[in-house]
Order: sequence, then structure tokens, then C-alpha cells
Amino acid sequence: MIEMLLVLSIVIVVSSSVLLLTSTKMKEMEEERFYRQLHLDIQRLQAISITDYRYTHLTFPANRTKYEGKIADKLLFEKELPKHMRLSVDSTLKGIAFHPGGNVNDFGNFLFETDKGEKRITLYIGRGVVNYEK
Repeated sequence: MIEMLLVLSIVIVVSSSVLLLTSTKMKEMEEERFYRQLHLDIQRLQAISITDYRYTHLTFPANRTKYEGKIADKLLFEKELPKHMRLSVDSTLKGIAFHPGGNVNDFGNFLFETDKGEKRITLYIGRGVVNYEK
């Protein structure tokens, strides 16, 4: 009986450590997927502004846990941020607007609060080159 309890406790300890490592890795993967998707959405809005010669916007609403892509007032898409992330209040950018022709209206940083600290996405002026810093 004691041997069985000992084996069971070992199995529980090993299982819990595997679950902890797996959940951490899943958060990292979800965060990377979010950055890739945000990058693609920025490129998509820039491409629309070039091809349609119209203003496009990417904005973060007041709660800072999602972002929206728009042409004028028409909503193209709305995406949620991962549960453990949000746009920081200290972020210099709260949104992006692309002029007709694809140039970005402003440059600066999107600063995201995560469980592991802050992550920065830098947007440069001109053709809207996006750079990720970790």
C-alpha cells in the first residue's frame, strides 16, 4: 500500500511539472502567433490602401484587448489579443492609419504588457516597415 502511494505521488509530481511546462510553452506559441497575425493584418491594410487608394486604419479600442481594421468607417476585421496580453497605456501608438498609396501617418511603438514583461513593436515612418523587439 505504501509503495503504491509513493508511486502515485511520483506520477502526480511528474504530471504536474509537465502540465506547467506545456502551459508556458502554449502561451509563448500563442504570443508568437499573435505577432505574426498582427504583422499580416498591418500588411493587409497597407496593401488595401495602395490598391484602392483609400485610407485604412488599425485601432485598439478603449479596453486595449483587441484591435480592429477599418476602411473609413467600414469594419474589415476585429481580432482579440491573447488573454495574457494587452496594449500598454504607455504605448506611443494607439493605432495606425495608412494614407492612400501605403504610407503610414505616424511612427512609434506599440508596447504590449504580457506575463513575461513588455514586448515592443516598432513602426517606422514611410512605407510602414514593422520591426519586432523582444
